[in-house]
Amino acid sequence: MADTQGQVVITPETLNKSFVKYRKELLMMPVYGLRKILPYLSVRQGVRYKETVGQLDGDMQLAPYNPVQLDTKDVTIKGRELETYLGSCVKAFDPNSVVQSIYGSNIVQGDGLKGVPITKAVCAFLMGKLGEHLYDCIFTAKRNNEGTTTADLFDGFKTIADKEKTAGNISTEKKNLVEIETITRENAEDIVNEIYDAMHNKLKDQNTYMFMNNDNKLLYERSYQDNHGSLPYNQQFKKTTVEGSDGRCTMIGMSCVPKDFIMVTPRSNLLAGIATSGAGVTFEVRNSLKSHFWLDFVASMFFGAQFETLSPEKLLIAEPAAGVGG
Repeated sequence: MADTQGQVVITPETLNKSFVKYRKELLMMPVYGLRKILPYLSVRQGVRYKETVGQLDGDMQLAPYNPVQLDTKDVTIKGRELETYLGSCVKAFDPNSVVQSIYGSNIVQGDGLKGVPITKAVCAFLMGKLGEHLYDCIFTAKRNNEGTTTADLFDGFKTIADKEKTAGNISTEKKNLVEIETITRENAEDIVNEIYDAMHNKLKDQNTYMFMNNDNKLLYERSYQDNHGSLPYNQQFKKTTVEGSDGRCTMIGMSCVPKDFIMVTPRSNLLAGIATSGAGVTFEVRNSLKSHFWLDFVASMFFGAQFETLSPEKLLIAEPAAGVGG
């Protein structure tokens, strides 16, 4: 396959040489695959297995002068565990078919390919695919040691929330859960307003994101247009922030968010741990065990997700009440 630098024969040696040469760029490709949600996450690089995270809790106040007054209340950390899991894959592939597919890929395309060796593009294509799958299941992944896909590697945000609900740590009593009806075009605006009203006042003070499925975001926009389309100040169809939030609560529609799940939180509370270098991590290309004409891309890395805190000052989950579906 010819590129701007002449004929390139794709072999394990040429791919590995390219990977070493462009390693720093290529190791960012799994993170790049998360680009749709990356602006709303706090990414922790280099996390292997477990790291304690949490929110500081305590207080200190100025009071009327008293030379003998001493505040002895503790400052504590409500610890949570960000756990990343070692994932691996061996991808057998026909280099010729991959070369053809990268030109139609949304990972490496357009001007980004000009002057780029095909070997680098192949590595970027495969590494980018790892990240795409992390995005697809970052809410719904459920750890299964016997699993064979990215969806089995770690616990996603909804999976974590479900477990915390079962444990009683997310509940209406704790003010970090609000039960809603299934969203329709007729009730979408009312439900979004209901969720915003249920937010802790300190959560309303912050710049937050209201994550929802793309379909529910569209229902809200259509509901808003139905209800306010004739108002003189309603000059646009698309709504990005919740009415009444002074622009602080931004609605984010994503295909990876389940339809009956809405989550409000600041960026600092959504943690993604990742390690793409160091001990236990491998990225290399070998002669395939499947065919003399194929190659094996061997990859292993760490990934995991977690909330920094479940405090209602930082998190609100909205879901239909038990028995209410749609």
